[in-house]
Amino acid sequence: MNTVMDKTFSKDYTITCYEADANQLMRPTAMLDLMQEAANANASTLGFGYDEMINSNTAWVLSRIHVKFMNTPKWREEVNLKTWHKGVSKLFYLRDFILSDKAGNPMVLATTSWLIIDMNTRRLVRNSDLALSDTAMHAIETPADKVVLPVDIEPELVRKHPVTWSEIDTNGHVNNVKYAVWAIDAVKAEDIKERPLKELLINYDAEVMPGDIVKISRMRQETEEGVVYYITGKVADKQNFAVKLLF
Repeated sequence: MNTVMDKTFSKDYTITCYEADANQLMRPTAMLDLMQEAANANASTLGFGYDEMINSNTAWVLSRIHVKFMNTPKWREEVNLKTWHKGVSKLFYLRDFILSDKAGNPMVLATTSWLIIDMNTRRLVRNSDLALSDTAMHAIETPADKVVLPVDIEPELVRKHPVTWSEIDTNGHVNNVKYAVWAIDAVKAEDIKERPLKELLINYDAEVMPGDIVKISRMRQETEEGVVYYITGKVADKQNFAVKLLF
């Protein structure tokens, strides 16, 4: 069921087998897939979805994500996802998400920061019509942070990844969820088997395009909060993304 109430989009889901991992928990990337589809559906209802933006030769691009997994849904579990646009912060247009169980208890919280680009020049543009929002609700109150890499850990090259056709989205660049796939695949198997993911932060610093070869590196750190991974991706010597994973 899809509903729009007070500019908030809401949809019920059942976690499918292809959205679950070997522990029968919803994959973090499945959450990101649901988020991007819900974001487009809500934006379309409000008049600034993909079709409306492309008419002005512009498009939404995701710049930052912060997701908190408090109680990751299981395979076959029934859940509800809500999302809403909540205005701007500096250069960013903000959108939050809450994934809840059948009883309405929050399971996953997320906040995202978006930019608008001109599809021809790939430069940022502004749209003052989207600056205001009467939605004061927050899933995570603080906008997604910059991923700050530790200076005392030497990065370890995991692999060189040639971008494939299946990773390119409708904007002509690597889809935002693929970066999370690359990051999670860079984690040591023993860590991801034994520890559930608690938090995910992604900074999208530059587009990754067809034909690029991405050098994916990792840094591992044990803290009081848990095991932290920092994953970076570079094309040539330019950093294109940075990810922080807390297990």
